[in-house]
Amino acid sequence: MDLTDLWQEHKRFFLAVTGALLLLLVGRGVLSSRFPVREQQHANLRTNAALARSLNVKPGHVAALQSETNELRSRLQTLREEMSFQPDPMFEIAPGTANPQDDCWRTIRTMQQELVDEARRRDIGVPEKLGLQDAAPTDTAEIQRVLRALNVIYQVVLLAMESEVREIRGIQIEPASRSRPQSRAFLSELRVGFDVVGHENSLRGLLERILEGPRRGESPYLSMAAPTILEADRNRPGLLRLRLTVAALDISAPDQEQG
Repeated sequence: MDLTDLWQEHKRFFLAVTGALLLLLVGRGVLSSRFPVREQQHANLRTNAALARSLNVKPGHVAALQSETNELRSRLQTLREEMSFQPDPMFEIAPGTANPQDDCWRTIRTMQQELVDEARRRDIGVPEKLGLQDAAPTDTAEIQRVLRALNVIYQVVLLAMESEVREIRGIQIEPASRSRPQSRAFLSELRVGFDVVGHENSLRGLLERILEGPRRGESPYLSMAAPTILEADRNRPGLLRLRLTVAALDISAPDQEQG
């Protein structure tokens, strides 16, 4: 069988193969023009080489980073200790107390009487209940929260009297449902609002005592929201009204947060 016969017999096959080869060559040309595969391969090789060089970290760099990390951890621990509210022992229930509710109620009544009597002696108006409920809570966690709030109130009212304000018109403890921390949160706040009336110097002195007291070791740290100052009463010129919210912070230890 010569080539002519072979061509005639397998002509369709040869044409199909030739067409497929042409289509493949044309397709590769189109793909190469639209998608620069070789250039991308070279770029990937250069990127891999750069990464390999960057992973070659010198031991001195590691030591420097570790030292900086240790300093930051130490600073974090210092700030936590400074900013976490440190309760006064007289506002805590002693471990093993048989009836925490009774102890809580006695502490509330004692503090209310002491603060109100001292305020009256100085001719300063103070709410008799100090923003507290008529009955002590029964739940242990809520008892601790109420005593912590009373600790904050006691501290701020004392500072207000030292600043010679004229009146504390209102005290409001934020409900527990609003101050409960979210899951895995490292910070919880117990906020207490105050409505204070006094002359400008008195209100400025109160704010200064709240802010500077912890630094001087005179009072525990309290976080403060931006205060608002309004005119107290048109019939009492010279008096201003200060709306103030402070918060006792409970900050988890860094190791606990990481866990």
